[in-house]
Amino acid sequence: MTPRKSKSRPTINEVAKRAGVAKTTVSHAISGKRPVAPATRERIFKAMGDLQYSPSPIARRLAGSPSHTIALVLPLASPTFADVEVRYIASIGAVVNQHGYTFLTLTAPQVNVDDLRQIVYSGLVDGVLLMRIQQKDERVKLLRETDIPFVLIGRTRDNKGLTLVDLNGEAAIGLAVDYLVELGHHSIGFICPEDLNFAFAYRIVKGFEKSCAKQQLPRIMSPAVWSADAGYRATLALIEQHPEVTAIIVWSEVVTVGAVSALRDIGRKVPDDISVISFDRSEHLHLASADLTVIDTRPEAVGGQAAQMLINLLEDKPLEREQILMPPLLITGKSTAHCTNGQVTLPKPA
Repeated sequence: MTPRKSKSRPTINEVAKRAGVAKTTVSHAISGKRPVAPATRERIFKAMGDLQYSPSPIARRLAGSPSHTIALVLPLASPTFADVEVRYIASIGAVVNQHGYTFLTLTAPQVNVDDLRQIVYSGLVDGVLLMRIQQKDERVKLLRETDIPFVLIGRTRDNKGLTLVDLNGEAAIGLAVDYLVELGHHSIGFICPEDLNFAFAYRIVKGFEKSCAKQQLPRIMSPAVWSADAGYRATLALIEQHPEVTAIIVWSEVVTVGAVSALRDIGRKVPDDISVISFDRSEHLHLASADLTVIDTRPEAVGGQAAQMLINLLEDKPLEREQILMPPLLITGKSTAHCTNGQVTLPKPA
C-alpha cells in the first residue's frame, strides 16, 4: 500500500505569488513594522486565508513580530520534580496563560549557559523567567548582553539593574529560629544546603548564623543536598555529634522526608523528643502535611509576581518596583512543642 502523502505547508512565497506582491511586502504586512497600503494588506490576508497559511513562530520572529511565548528556565535540583517546583510552574503558567501567552518550560538537572543561549537566539521566545540563581551566574551575564526582557526568581551577588522577585531568605530562617527560641529551645540544629553558590542557600545559611548570634545560640549545622537520602544521613550525623539538640530546621521539603525518617529510626519522637520545622512541605512526608510546622516560601506569590512583571515588560507597562523581596510565612503545626530545661513538653491548648 502506497503511503498517503501529507499535504505540504503553504509558504510565504506562495502567499506573495497569490497576492501579487513581493515576499518582503507579506513580511511587512504580518509584522506591521512598515506601512502597507490597506488594499494591498487586505489582498495579502485574503491570500493567507485562501491558502490556510499561518506563519511559524520562527518566521514571525524573523519578520519582527513577537512569538507571544515566555520561557521558564528551571534547572532541577534532582532528577524528579519536587512539590515546591510544581507549585512554581503551576503559578507561573496560570498567569502566563491568563494573558494569552504560550508557556515554554526548560527543565532538566542541568540547564547551562549554552542551553539558554540557544533558546534566546532561536527567536522562539519573547521573554525569559530564570530560576535557581547562582551567586555568580553566567546565565544572567548572557541575558544582560541581549535585548530580550527577563526576570529573575532569586538574586545574584550583584543585582544592580536587574528585575527580580525573591523570597527574603534571611527573614525566613530568622522566623524559624525565633519561633523555636520562644518555645524554649536553645540547642537548635540546621540541616542546611551544601551548595553555597546557590544564592538562596547562601543567604539562609548566613541568616542562620546571624540568628544564632542574635539569640546567643551555638551554630549547629549539617549539610545535605536536595534529596531525602541526604537528609537522612545529615540528620543522623547531626544527632550523633550533638545529642543535646531539641529542635531542627530543615532547608527543603525533600530533605525533610529523610530527616523525619532518620528521627523515627533512632527513636526520637516528633515533637515529644524533638521539634521539626521544614522549609515547605511534601506530600511524601511520614507526618501528615497539616501536622508539620513549615516556613512557607510562597512559590505561588513569588512565581505569579515574577510572571506578571515579565508580561508588563513585554507590553511596555510600568513596574511599581523592579526588585521585590517577598516576606515568608510561618505556619505552625504539630511538629513543634515547648522545651523546658532540655525536656520537651507539648503546648497547652488555647
